[in-house]
Amino acid sequence: MGCGGPRTPPHNRFTTPRGPRVGTRCIVAHPAETLRAPRFRGIPGMVANRTPIGSSARRAGAAVLHVRLAPHGRPRRPPGVLRLCDDSDRALRGVVMDHQSTRRDLLRVGGTLAFVTATASACDLLSTNPSRSGQPKRGAGGGPKSKEAPMLADLVKRGALDPVEKRLPPKPVVVQPNDRPGVYGGEWRLNTVASGYGTGATQYQIAGYENLVRWDPTFTKIIPNVADSYEVSADSTTYTFHLHQGIRWSDGHPFTAADVVFAVQDVIMNTELSPIPQFGAMSAEQLDDYTVRFTFAEPNGVLIENIATRLGLVFTDNPAHYLKQFHKKYNPNIEALVKKEKLDDWLALFQQKGGDYSFGSNVDKPTLYPWVLKSVSNAQIVVERNPYYWKVDPDGSQLPYLDRIIWSVVTNEETTLLKTANGEVDFSYGDPKNKPVLARGRSQGDYRFFDAVPGHTSDVCIYPNLVHKNPVLRKIFQNKDFRIGLSHAINRQEIIDAVFQRQGQPWQIAPRKESSYYDREMAEQYIEYDTNRANEYLDRAFPDKDPNGMRLGPDGKPITFNVDVHGGITEWVDTIDLVVRYWRKVGVNARLNNVSPELAVTRGEANQHDMAVWSGEGGLDAVILLNPYNYLPILSPYSFFGVPWVTWHDSDGKQGEEPPAPVQRQLQLYDEALATADRQRQHDLMTQILQIAKEEFFGIGISAPSGAYGIVSNRTQNWAKQMTTGTVWVYMDPAPSNPCQYFVEEG
Repeated sequence: MGCGGPRTPPHNRFTTPRGPRVGTRCIVAHPAETLRAPRFRGIPGMVANRTPIGSSARRAGAAVLHVRLAPHGRPRRPPGVLRLCDDSDRALRGVVMDHQSTRRDLLRVGGTLAFVTATASACDLLSTNPSRSGQPKRGAGGGPKSKEAPMLADLVKRGALDPVEKRLPPKPVVVQPNDRPGVYGGEWRLNTVASGYGTGATQYQIAGYENLVRWDPTFTKIIPNVADSYEVSADSTTYTFHLHQGIRWSDGHPFTAADVVFAVQDVIMNTELSPIPQFGAMSAEQLDDYTVRFTFAEPNGVLIENIATRLGLVFTDNPAHYLKQFHKKYNPNIEALVKKEKLDDWLALFQQKGGDYSFGSNVDKPTLYPWVLKSVSNAQIVVERNPYYWKVDPDGSQLPYLDRIIWSVVTNEETTLLKTANGEVDFSYGDPKNKPVLARGRSQGDYRFFDAVPGHTSDVCIYPNLVHKNPVLRKIFQNKDFRIGLSHAINRQEIIDAVFQRQGQPWQIAPRKESSYYDREMAEQYIEYDTNRANEYLDRAFPDKDPNGMRLGPDGKPITFNVDVHGGITEWVDTIDLVVRYWRKVGVNARLNNVSPELAVTRGEANQHDMAVWSGEGGLDAVILLNPYNYLPILSPYSFFGVPWVTWHDSDGKQGEEPPAPVQRQLQLYDEALATADRQRQHDLMTQILQIAKEEFFGIGISAPSGAYGIVSNRTQNWAKQMTTGTVWVYMDPAPSNPCQYFVEEG
């Protein structure tokens, strides 16, 4: 399959092709030291994320390393409207309109908002496009624009830097502005979480997304980037990439196919650095300076989609000329360097200098990104423009426009809210519960709201353990009438009103309306709140009751079980607190079990949970294709409804438990989808998988968020025309919108 740029329709996948496989182990860790440990370098799914990365889980702050340890073979990898009355208006004016609001003030107002009632003006208040204020300033300003930033022109004048003509490729890549050509200068102010994840991955998704291919600014298709084009063999085992000629690393050294070969042969396929290859068994061959060929032992129909995601960083984030000095294969005196750095071995050294997320820690490592890391501290992270960046605007002016980006390191949500409301942050995603507070602060904080499409399907997903170790609970949960009855017993609209600030709509675990896989029947089945209908289904399953009206299971005892909930996410806890009350009204004794994310994962891996609550990331096409753990058992423990089925599949039937025929059919279809590069074939196969999931009804959804939002300062120009969020490990948002062409305009 040839292309002058990738022929990629809007249906993309993420999971690597299947090879030999066995079980999964998930290691949960918070400390940055753990996240940077050498033994995790290059392990599949080595994403220190918020378990997993959904918008709700993003707020939880837990760091999870998905590690697939498979002595027999290949892993499966995951790769987060309140209306206001006059009294509350006055309260907000008194606090949020004070530019230097305190954290206590903001939290006090947030509490007040929980009890206020409706006024017509509040609709405009919470709109992301209000009629009265907060519009961005117009006009580029600054007069005629040169071909390079003034700070670089000064270095050229002093003889400290080559002229821009020598720094750019013969044919630079042209980036179309989201609005208009910008001007040079200024800095962008952001927050980041004080963790290994926050100080590394966050920098990549804003300032460091230059993969071989990438998502376009609409987040819907994959386009050329570092690679101008590529070809794929008919059997999906060979990929040939043609690199853009003349690109240089940030230190001026040429970027060539040799760098990509180094990334594959000496990083991905090095058994010490990467005990299990990220993309399956593969090799790389340099055909010439700008052509590289990947060859796979098995068909890999989803490599291009993989490369467009966070996993694809590895191919263009390993400068061979710099990293070889830290690699045992190339440096016979490596032990001296290890001793000098006071580290245990060369693996730790390589991890420190060039490991995952080193863009957020190693100021000496060259990059291909618009900015290079200049300083890192416990309080602040700074990146500054890359003088050798290889992209220009339509006028031929070298990008980026911004001189630097500065992240302030924060430790809690309250600090982030305070800094945002005070106008100290140029971009941030918003929490629904904080929207009223932020809405009143727009004028004083000099920012505006923007809309974003959530990537997840349901804010809260409830998964009964269909393969429970307890034969009684297994029989109860496997009864589909029982699951349907529980679903009808849930008052979703009340949950949406009380927990999610009236934002969302009742929804099962199903693709969103924005997805090409959208199935209204799947999304809306069994969502009607009707206790009579709930009792009808439950009576079919378990009609007998004790004197207290509680239903009796097949053992003659009252049906009782726990629902494990990650206690760090308030919305999940509040939702399940209501759900268990609804269920008791229809004779089912469910109990909320507030657990840490570590314990939730540990119990899930060990198949010790009764029911478990997690996010539902599979709302949009790319995520549905790349990691559909909501719909079939392919990821332990997050396919909480059937963890032993995951193990069975990963071990080729040697471990775990054989699933029923419909689930086996799903897994067979999934393996076929992994192997083919035919996008329509992939889509057809995934549609069949979703139809089986719809019929089986593995889990219970609550509500689909009606939309996400964020804030962006009015000084920020060329902001994205659209944004997708909630699945940063796939979309790397906001990076596809080209932050290199953002610019700031004061006054």
